[in-house]
Amino acid sequence: MLSGALIALIPLATLGAARPPRTPYAALAFRSIGPAIAGGRVPAVAGSAHDPNLYYIGTAGGGVWKSVNGGATWSDVFAKEPVASIGAIAIDPRNAKVVWVGTGESNPRNDVIRGDGLYKSVDGGKVWKDVGLRESGHIAAIAVDPTDSNHVVVAVLGDVFRDSVHRGVYVTFDGGKTWKKTLYLAPNSGASDLAMDPSDPRILYAGMWEFRRQPWTFSSGGPHGGLYKSVNGGKSWKRIEGNGFPTGITGRIGLAIAPSNPKRIYALVQSREGVLWRSDDAGAHWTRRFSGTLIDQRPFYFTHLAVDPKNENRVYTLSMNLAVSTDGGKTFKRFGRGVHADAHAIWIDPSNGERFMIGDDGGFALTLDRGKHFTFTRNLPIEQVYHVGLSTARPFMLCAALQDNEAFCGPSNSRSFDGITGRDWRVTVGGDGMWAAPDPANARYVFADSEDGYLVRYDWKDEDFRYVGPYNATSAARFDLRLAKYRFNWDSPIAFAPWNPHIMWYGGDVVFQSTDRGEHWMPISPDLTLNIKAHQAPSGGPITKDVFGTEYSDTILDIEGSSVAQGEIWVGTDDGLVQLTRDGGKTWKNVTPPGLAPFGRVETVAPSPFAAGTAYAVLDRHRSGDDAPYAFVTTDFGKHWRKIVAGIPPTQFVRTIRPDPVNPHVLYLGSDRGLYISFDGGTGWESLRNNIPVASFRDLRIAPRERDLVVATHGRGIWILDDLTPLERLRAAQRAGFMLFHPRRTYRWVLHSNQEGLYGRFSGKNPLAGALISFYQRTASTTPPTLQIYDAAGHLVRTISGTHKVGKKHVARISNRAGVNRYVWDLNATPALQWKGAARAFRVQSGPPVPPGIYTLRLTADGHTAATTVTLKADPRSPWRQADYERAYRFNLRYVHVTSAIDTVLNNLDAMASSLGKARAAAHDAALRAAIESALKERDSIFAAFTANYRNGEDFALRAGSLREDLPAGLGFSLHPPTAADLAFDRAFQRRYRSAMKRYAALLTDVMMPLQARLKAAHLPGIEGARAVSP
Repeated sequence: MLSGALIALIPLATLGAARPPRTPYAALAFRSIGPAIAGGRVPAVAGSAHDPNLYYIGTAGGGVWKSVNGGATWSDVFAKEPVASIGAIAIDPRNAKVVWVGTGESNPRNDVIRGDGLYKSVDGGKVWKDVGLRESGHIAAIAVDPTDSNHVVVAVLGDVFRDSVHRGVYVTFDGGKTWKKTLYLAPNSGASDLAMDPSDPRILYAGMWEFRRQPWTFSSGGPHGGLYKSVNGGKSWKRIEGNGFPTGITGRIGLAIAPSNPKRIYALVQSREGVLWRSDDAGAHWTRRFSGTLIDQRPFYFTHLAVDPKNENRVYTLSMNLAVSTDGGKTFKRFGRGVHADAHAIWIDPSNGERFMIGDDGGFALTLDRGKHFTFTRNLPIEQVYHVGLSTARPFMLCAALQDNEAFCGPSNSRSFDGITGRDWRVTVGGDGMWAAPDPANARYVFADSEDGYLVRYDWKDEDFRYVGPYNATSAARFDLRLAKYRFNWDSPIAFAPWNPHIMWYGGDVVFQSTDRGEHWMPISPDLTLNIKAHQAPSGGPITKDVFGTEYSDTILDIEGSSVAQGEIWVGTDDGLVQLTRDGGKTWKNVTPPGLAPFGRVETVAPSPFAAGTAYAVLDRHRSGDDAPYAFVTTDFGKHWRKIVAGIPPTQFVRTIRPDPVNPHVLYLGSDRGLYISFDGGTGWESLRNNIPVASFRDLRIAPRERDLVVATHGRGIWILDDLTPLERLRAAQRAGFMLFHPRRTYRWVLHSNQEGLYGRFSGKNPLAGALISFYQRTASTTPPTLQIYDAAGHLVRTISGTHKVGKKHVARISNRAGVNRYVWDLNATPALQWKGAARAFRVQSGPPVPPGIYTLRLTADGHTAATTVTLKADPRSPWRQADYERAYRFNLRYVHVTSAIDTVLNNLDAMASSLGKARAAAHDAALRAAIESALKERDSIFAAFTANYRNGEDFALRAGSLREDLPAGLGFSLHPPTAADLAFDRAFQRRYRSAMKRYAALLTDVMMPLQARLKAAHLPGIEGARAVSP
């Protein structure tokens, strides 16, 4: 049944890795900063029965991650693929290196991300191959035959925003080379779950689900659904009807077979007749076991269950909370204290029911004792960020509002050797974080909201949370938005007036304004939406309602004020409108671009920082089934709009756009799968994703002082591109052929360490410590570039040139690609010469820190020379004056000379030992040999005076050091002027140093020179390294 003409043969498709094209700015790398303290939604988990340390998790927007050490650490194994949303993962029971991944999460909430088919790896996730089902949209489950690895069955939910024939159940018998669609009901109905009999893989059960999402509501359930069974490996299917199974319409269905008794089937069914059904005869007859909401509180979002592999009566259900039954589904109780709410996936070790993993809105949870205790490692940068806010502090703080993981604020630069760790972040609002905006007038406060207009003022000093929302709705109004006086979106916007940091705006269906940090509010606009009452009715149906606010409609999504025209405020709404006031809210005008299809989401309206009346707007219609990009610009206050989407793929809808604050021609844009830049005001777009894996880009902000681009992704956290100057000046550089960009002001931050030991924890990347120097060259230079650095007096401070060894290759010290290159000067002067014989741990690698000031940079490459300056500033927290820094520098330079002299002496002494050894071996005259022996002993004595030749850290405890080991570690590299103790030590050290240098000079004149003459007379090799060294 349901095979025949409905069977579709789907050929294998091939897709290359999702690498952005090579661009002139490909070397500009973003840094990932997390915050991994929170986590993100995990709709798929898988483990191995044969290897208890092997796990895979699939994320809602951050790809696939693999652990080979029991979940302690994770590696991103899907970063090169063109899709980030995962719906299902299955490990081949016969071969753990074979892994199947179904893309497109199948929990179709408002932020669900579409996939693009099925992927397979045969080497444990190192390489992935697209194996078809490209139009599947969202894949719910994968079943791999435990007796035949070529037999795989896939449940495809399909596109949740529009009709599609690419849904249902698909089967392959050749390992994914070809597929047949064997179960299909309607263009709006797909497969919600799949269960394969472990004792007889020919027997399968599939749940079919009619589902459709619209911008303002969704429908879950209908006549094109139900439970189906196959007895021939999925080749054909028969509907299960009657005999106790629900007779009315059904919605989402979750399935589980008891491995210890495969005739025992459990079915979670969204229906009006109950929740959980059980069959004890392989689906022939059914009994209702449970009707409460505990085990499936939001059926469209949950409806998952599993059975203990050894106990057919022990059933786990996944919903807002975890629940377990020990009596075959008759009763349930909650378990999993401390596990994040909203569970979506479970994998149980088929040979050990004590071990299982949960996937939930906060990541994963692993138990080894059947749920008594769970572990979760906070090292996965899979946060689903909605919006990001930036402070005016130095370094700037940023705030990330996260899907079901609160809103956190933390540093863009922690000034720690450990990077940006979990302890650096602080919660500013609970629930689903939506917006978080630091107060521009007082960094003590952060305003953040969670879902549906719950606005909080967080006091950074007192760690106090105060609700400051403009409107408190009744429960009836929250359920039925038509009853509410004001309407607020799932992610209601927060903004401040650029012309007055004390003016704050908050978006409902009107714009609210406060001038006292939320204590009082007043509307400054009428209802700016279409206000369609039919779109404000409770969402859900036809079986159950679901009103969590995710579908609230006719609301404001974005509020942005002009930085060049006081009173100019732009507003975007979720029903497709752009509104404008030019007088601070007294009058408003609908300036929506004409000819747009209805009900798009205007998620960003960004005013130009250069001209009044110029703004950039993006509109997202994917919730109406339209994935096309919509981006526009107006230069006349919305009277006319120009579409600007050339270069953006036709199926990548866009959410955010941001103009550059320095170059009026440069724009940045984020789409559902890409990050783009325009150098011509939007006429054309190029990829700017560089090293960021594919993700949904939700928000873009630019720190105006640092000119850093801050990128919010919905699944891979926050990324920062430091210093946009090379992009702002790129076109001018390309015309010139060679250009050294003027670096931004550089701070020498005083770094610290909490000594926490990162181990398996995530650490976000700080900006590289030093001056970020960027240059452009049309073609790669034939020789390594040379950078010379001069102080304000014209003295050469440092020269960087040549190559160094990285692995087995010699590479240029300064990057030498065609296009934009970057080098970080560590703000140190030329280091001391090094003793080549020193153990690696005892080599002096850097020079003394230079004092604050203005430095000239001179770059030479292939005959091109360019110069610019960089301003170095001290850490604002530092108590030292300029004179103090300069005094410290002078003192440090003296120790650089001392270190160079000592290490030069040691290099010379090593050369002497080598050459004298050769001479001794060649000498036949006994007297001459005795003289060589005497010289070697004197050389060894002086060598011992200069160094104890430590080879490892333990040597400090095993024997006393000598002159080199007593080089004061803090002197020569300190930012601070020397203390009295430093000066006293210095005086004593200098006496020892001068004494040792005199002994070395005497060795040359009294021993080596006379011996050199005797060796020459005997026609023997001379003494190498017998050179004077200036003390």
